[in-house]
Amino acid sequence: MLKTLVIWIVAAGLSTLSVTTALGSIAKNGAPQLAISLVPKNGFAAEVLATRLLRDFLSENRGQFPEKVDPFWTDLAEQAFKAEPTSSNAVAILALSHSGKVRSNLMHKAFELSRRQQLVTSWMIVDSGKRDSVSDVLIYYDTILRTSSSSEPVVIPIMANALANSSFIKPLALFLEKQPPWAASFWKQVVSTPESIGNAAELRKILFKPNQASNPYRDVDLIRALVRDYEFESAEELYAILSPQNRTESLVRNGNFLQSPKYPPFDWQLFSNGEFGASIIMGSLNMSAIPNSGGMFARQIVKLPSRMLELNITMAQNVPINASIFLELSCADDVSVKPKPVKIPLREISISQKVSNVGSPCQNYWLAIFGRSSETGTGFDISIDSISLSTS
Repeated sequence: MLKTLVIWIVAAGLSTLSVTTALGSIAKNGAPQLAISLVPKNGFAAEVLATRLLRDFLSENRGQFPEKVDPFWTDLAEQAFKAEPTSSNAVAILALSHSGKVRSNLMHKAFELSRRQQLVTSWMIVDSGKRDSVSDVLIYYDTILRTSSSSEPVVIPIMANALANSSFIKPLALFLEKQPPWAASFWKQVVSTPESIGNAAELRKILFKPNQASNPYRDVDLIRALVRDYEFESAEELYAILSPQNRTESLVRNGNFLQSPKYPPFDWQLFSNGEFGASIIMGSLNMSAIPNSGGMFARQIVKLPSRMLELNITMAQNVPINASIFLELSCADDVSVKPKPVKIPLREISISQKVSNVGSPCQNYWLAIFGRSSETGTGFDISIDSISLSTS
């Protein structure tokens, strides 16, 4: 299964890689056919022509290297090698004229001559895939990414998709813990690769180090992607590692609004536009709206046991008559029959209410604050001092 995956990964990107990245510069090298007809023969021109012929073959065969090469290619490679023994492409084409260990040994010699020739590196990737060597595949991808700035658009998506296979987690961790120059691009890509999100969370947990700078990680985007894909348990585990909390009786995190949100939606996710908005300042959730405007001001994910719960809310002031504010609990889980959302109007300074989650198929809920100002009046500025939700 691993071999199939690695070969598929390589084949999917190799044709583009070989043509657009590895060999694109060769097209500018004049007319090598004319150059090799001159006496004395031009070894550099022979290399250019042989490489161009191989490039064309790869393009026509979706990146698959030939089992045997045309003797004319071999003759050109020999001319190039005699003129310039350090020509890695010439050595690579000579390698393709052989098979088995001889081919492999010559390719490794070509790789030692130059790590900037993506033709050689691409063959190494294919060979590593056939040998089921994930570590070697990643070594050569790393080489391509470090030696060719134009390779990222091709290679990074391939690596992000490869993470869908759990066999890639630990080998990738070995590379990423060294903070390679392509790390930021990798995390940017992986958070938008749904098939790999679960394993991306496991990879991030392995790489976590206390007090380490968050760059190049996309922790907020990763947590949001996990929530979007209903991977609540994995998202909560990652959040707990990134932001350890003091345990309280309340199921609402930062219900006293003393900390700034860092990892929504497990921390408060705040919403604002030109007409209404929310902020957390000095122990209060502050909400403002101009006349005839409003919507969702804030929300977070809460995990509720199958029990009777007690909700307590303390407002900083009575809600004015020209404003409508309410708290809503709605199921966030991917269940076929969701319980009806619970909506609780907020009008008094102190609100206390029982909430039942007994017999519900849902564990994870959105706890959200909504509000709207009336068409008349001057809008509103309202603050909530605390929200708690605990077992009764």
